[in-house]
Amino acid sequence: MQKKRTRTVIDREVQYGVIWKIAVHWMALFACNSIALVIWVGLFEQPDLSWKQTLSDSFRRFLPFFVITAALIPAFVVDTLKLTNRFAGPISRLRSELSNAAEGRPVRHLKFRDNDFWREIADGFNALIDRAGLSIDQQDASKAAK
Repeated sequence: MQKKRTRTVIDREVQYGVIWKIAVHWMALFACNSIALVIWVGLFEQPDLSWKQTLSDSFRRFLPFFVITAALIPAFVVDTLKLTNRFAGPISRLRSELSNAAEGRPVRHLKFRDNDFWREIADGFNALIDRAGLSIDQQDASKAAK
């Protein structure tokens, strides 16, 4: 049975970078849609009103749209953190074991969760450390055989 993740943020630089990009795109989309709604109302629904009045009327008419759009941002952030965790977690574990190998410390086999990305990296890494004799599991087995 797979362990449930206890940390949402594994790699701040990567995960916050992705969240920042999504937030900026979401705000740009929100602004563009809002401007398009105001222009639509001003040009096609109320062409005889001033733009100030059109803006006021549009804001009042589309307030639920604005509120719902703004309220969805936290849901997108949380969902993005969960998604990025599926690749940041495996790479973080790979980075840690590569560091162990580089410093001459024992290396553990990588076991990624079923829904993680790049599971084939774990298979390749495990084959490599087994071949090089760096695996803790392999070292424990050879000690037990003696």
